[in-house]
Amino acid sequence: HILDTETVTKRMDEITRRLARASLAPVKRLLYVDIMNFSTSFFQINDHWSFRDASKKVEDFVRHAKNANFELKVFIDAFAETEEAIKKWKQRREIEVRDGVRRLPQGMNSLLGDLFKRCRVEVCYSTEADNDDTLASHAHHDGASVLSQDRDFLRYNGRRYDIFIDFHVDKNKLVLKPRRDMRCFASQRDIITPAPAYTNRDPGMVSLSRHIYLRGTPSPLTHYFTNTHIVVRPLRQAYYSHLGLKSSVLETFPLFDGQVRWDETLVPPDDSKKGLLGDPNKAYEHFFKDMKRPQGVSDRDWSNHVYATYAVVFELCGLYMGVPLYDLLVAHAVHP
Repeated sequence: HILDTETVTKRMDEITRRLARASLAPVKRLLYVDIMNFSTSFFQINDHWSFRDASKKVEDFVRHAKNANFELKVFIDAFAETEEAIKKWKQRREIEVRDGVRRLPQGMNSLLGDLFKRCRVEVCYSTEADNDDTLASHAHHDGASVLSQDRDFLRYNGRRYDIFIDFHVDKNKLVLKPRRDMRCFASQRDIITPAPAYTNRDPGMVSLSRHIYLRGTPSPLTHYFTNTHIVVRPLRQAYYSHLGLKSSVLETFPLFDGQVRWDETLVPPDDSKKGLLGDPNKAYEHFFKDMKRPQGVSDRDWSNHVYATYAVVFELCGLYMGVPLYDLLVAHAVHP
């Protein structure tokens, strides 16, 4: 079958137009985000029930990034910290307990991961190395830019990524603010090669591999109530049993009895409350049905305390059931 000259010309013109359109199509730009650095861009400070608003803000962020032709990856730290980092972390938690404050909601790491996954963004939990090391290495090797306010991204020798420290929206597109101040106060280090592994699934209690469970206080009302992590300990013991742990876990939480102190308890696996893990409402009722508001507590602090009680129960139930914390909060948590 021989095509006539006119048909050949038309087909060649169509091929030329397609190639022209392809060459004009903008190239996707990779943007790797240190998302916990921007938690207050999505969650309202001192309003722990703002997770519904956070959902809309994450959707908007992803849409504006897509309009600007960015392809996002979000990185979240799930690495067992160094002793120095743990010391600094404990000092911050002690201030929270002493002052009776909790600015941001319990489970925010999980919530942000859940919300970005709902928007089909790849969420990378850094489990093999520190989150900065992991993000920097992948950005370096993949030719991505970094969105983070952390100066530590300046420390890496021979880095091949641009650093942006903030963002705003203009005409429905994400606009990034580049880092201008290049002073680095951290010791220099090399990019890790090959890039450290990460997982796309929330690892939950990553420190359990070392039989350690260290947390702060989920609630601003530690002066009035026992740390809510301790209240739900039997549920956590059931989860330890579900995981197949054979020996006790060293649980460490801050308490307040006139001053801040750290409670350290060896907690064995125990499946006696296993039936509650698959029933979030029943589990919540079991541990908090008799909870009463103390006199003199502000509406805001009481509201945030109630959120904390839901979060510590639903985190465990969600891990057991394979259901995101966000979904359980939306379905079952009742604002006071």
